[in-house]
Amino acid sequence: MPDALKDPRIDRVLTRLVEQGVVASADGATVVELSGGVSADVFALTVGGRHLVVKWALPRLRVAQEWLSSPTRIVVEADATSYARTVRPENAPEIVDVDDLNLVIVMTAAAPEMGNWKSALLDGTVDPEVGRSLGSALADWHSVSSSDPDAFRRFGDRRYFVELRVAPFFKRVGEVHRDLEEVIDRVVDRMTERSICLVHGDFSPKNVLVSEGSFWVLDWEIAHIGDPTFDLAFLVSHLVCKAIHRPAEAHLYEACARSFLDAYAERSILGADQNDLVPQAACLLLARVDGKSPVDYFDAGQARQTRSLGRRLLADRATDFAALWHPLEG
Repeated sequence: MPDALKDPRIDRVLTRLVEQGVVASADGATVVELSGGVSADVFALTVGGRHLVVKWALPRLRVAQEWLSSPTRIVVEADATSYARTVRPENAPEIVDVDDLNLVIVMTAAAPEMGNWKSALLDGTVDPEVGRSLGSALADWHSVSSSDPDAFRRFGDRRYFVELRVAPFFKRVGEVHRDLEEVIDRVVDRMTERSICLVHGDFSPKNVLVSEGSFWVLDWEIAHIGDPTFDLAFLVSHLVCKAIHRPAEAHLYEACARSFLDAYAERSILGADQNDLVPQAACLLLARVDGKSPVDYFDAGQARQTRSLGRRLLADRATDFAALWHPLEG
């Protein structure tokens, strides 16, 4: 028997799936533990001819510093993923079961040919068309939810955004960079005063699965009604980090970011305010080296470059998108 099947949590999930009629029997089930990143335990489950993913959110995230967040956010993830499918059914997994007592969700597994976009980007495989597709999808999610009272009712609670983004990213870098704290606080104030649409909150390459002509966006646990610019800045900051890590391909990462933003602007009814995007991205760049979840692929020199860029953008009150891609001084 695979070790993962010995986990009592898996046994409870299998029993529940049979009881719920999702599968006829748990016989022959196979389980493989997957990488859940820093925030979750995740398993691939094959049972009754179905390929599923089982996920538990962790109360303490797997990082060096103490970083706590209630695992009840897994219920938000299930709800937001289901909402995303009502807008773009081809771009998010189907939620199969939600156990809000044991705080576990079960969803359909991606097709085997779908790969993680972060891995592709880190290998230097940069396709601006992926950025364009993501920009269009995000525009739809933002636009539809912006006029949907049901979305505002379901996702109005921002506690997980505060626990997992505002405090460990923005507030933390303000504590580290005291000379910029006032500037960072203003960025946070502008961001948090907005309640415009459903914001994913973790719109990053690690949460995107891609294959030829298709993609999924995963991990909606931080979804909330807020500032749409945050999702744009979050993805752009990740692409800037990849450019710093692989400078020979920096022009490709920039092209991908521009395709993403152009597609969003063409399709969204909300638009994108560059005056907010660049300062938010600058804060997020600092967070990737001095926040609670630093980038796992930087060397010391790349961390210094990222810190230098983030500080310079904030100190200069930069709002020009091109400033994110200027040559860096260590």
